[in-house]
Amino acid sequence: MLNWIKFIVVFLLTLTTVITVIVLYNANQPISAAKKAAIEAALASGQLVSASSAEIFNGTTSFVTVYGKGEDGVEKAVFVGGNSEDGFPEVTMADGISAEQAVENVKQELNVKTIHHVALGMEEKGPVWEVTFKGDNGKLNYVYVFFEDGQWWKRILNL
Repeated sequence: MLNWIKFIVVFLLTLTTVITVIVLYNANQPISAAKKAAIEAALASGQLVSASSAEIFNGTTSFVTVYGKGEDGVEKAVFVGGNSEDGFPEVTMADGISAEQAVENVKQELNVKTIHHVALGMEEKGPVWEVTFKGDNGKLNYVYVFFEDGQWWKRILNL
């Protein structure tokens, strides 16, 4: 009887582990596919010759920001989203502030406990850094900082 109990417990734990892994793998597939398609689109458009990474930005319009190098070897970010016949919006990374500078701008004015992520994306006013963090009060905050000059655009505080 004890062997049956052990078998059932081990079987249920194994089954639970396998199902969890399958669910997590399948949940990540659309994100991976979107990033891969965006990288291929940025390379096919000729705006980048090599891509180093990609991240999804969900603002007013969803974009996949693809980071890489152009033909001249300059670091660029290309915002892939929707259909574009004459190329996607892009920025040269040297023409704006870095992610670290965006975080420092936020830290100067707000109490930041932990940074969750910093993402570059395109909004109606131009490229922005989205800084997501938890404040000292433990609440979630979103701050949008313009890429070109580091000025604040939007603040969504204490969620």
